[in-house]
Amino acid sequence: MHKITLGLVTDPGLPTDIAEEIADGLPAVLKERVSDQVQWTIDLHSEALPLDDKGRLLIWKHSDRLKRENDWDLLICITELSRRIDNELVISEANLDYEAGMVALPTLGPVRLRHHVRTAIVRVARVLLSDDLQPERSEADSKRPLKKLGAGTTSPRRDTSTDPEAGKTSSLRLRGTAGTIRMLLGMIRINRPWRLVPSLSSAFAAAAATSAFGIFYSSIWSMANSLTPMRQSWITLIAITAMIIWLIVYNHMWETPKNAAWKRDARMYNTATILSVGVGVAFFYILLFALSLLAGLAIIPPSYFETTLGQTVGLFSYISLAWLSTSMGTIAGALGSSFEDDSAIRQATYGRREIERYEARQDD
Repeated sequence: MHKITLGLVTDPGLPTDIAEEIADGLPAVLKERVSDQVQWTIDLHSEALPLDDKGRLLIWKHSDRLKRENDWDLLICITELSRRIDNELVISEANLDYEAGMVALPTLGPVRLRHHVRTAIVRVARVLLSDDLQPERSEADSKRPLKKLGAGTTSPRRDTSTDPEAGKTSSLRLRGTAGTIRMLLGMIRINRPWRLVPSLSSAFAAAAATSAFGIFYSSIWSMANSLTPMRQSWITLIAITAMIIWLIVYNHMWETPKNAAWKRDARMYNTATILSVGVGVAFFYILLFALSLLAGLAIIPPSYFETTLGQTVGLFSYISLAWLSTSMGTIAGALGSSFEDDSAIRQATYGRREIERYEARQDD
């Protein structure tokens, strides 16, 4: 029985959390799906490995040092960063010469991350482990991890290439529009944009004050009562869009490609930024609406509301008033966000490694 120690190097944050949850069961999974001739040991190591001057994480540049320092036989890195090879998004990559691999967490999508990470580790381990330690498999069985990782969502494919510097690598890549969508949703999951609301304290104070204006002034009551749900929806869309644009532009979160090689990445990252900020602003809007509705119900007596409007009021009348007040408050909140620290906004809508990648690209 051969003994092999697999070192899992994980970015701090979500990758580390996932690795800690699946680590105990990995030896049994690897024994069953990779090789039962090996006694597997898993060693976790959380470290943000340095990026190169282009904001890329090249695991083979760090593998010799990490394996030597920790006495590992194989190395797999789980990172928040995306990776491209030949303009294709990479799910996982295995470097045969350096006996090291990498799993790009965003490409695994927003759901069932533990299952997908476990499957990706199995795939990389199979490639890295020498053939004489692996049982013979049918072609269908050998592709089982690939099928599970991509079924119903992407059209992944394997690719093997040789680089003069990096050596021989085998990678699993995303293809098609569905793969790109999965990547974007995965980036949003890692960015955790719901953290944006606590970082917008000044903006929320301005929004709440403006929303309160709508609750206390009867002229806003009459206006809200006259608006149709369709027009209210358009006002909401305008308010949310205005805040998204303001946050991105004012906090310099839009990436402008400096050369042709960056254009595709810039489009992807900018789309992820729009979606991440959009989700954060949506949480902002929902919370403000809930507070406005509660304030209206608590402060405005139904009898006085009916006297002012000259008609019978119900719950929808309060909802309509809170709806318009929230839209007004959101626009004011966009202006109030000018007082927030731009680095705090980026930290609330980007993963840690995305911030490093962004800063590396800006410096370059």
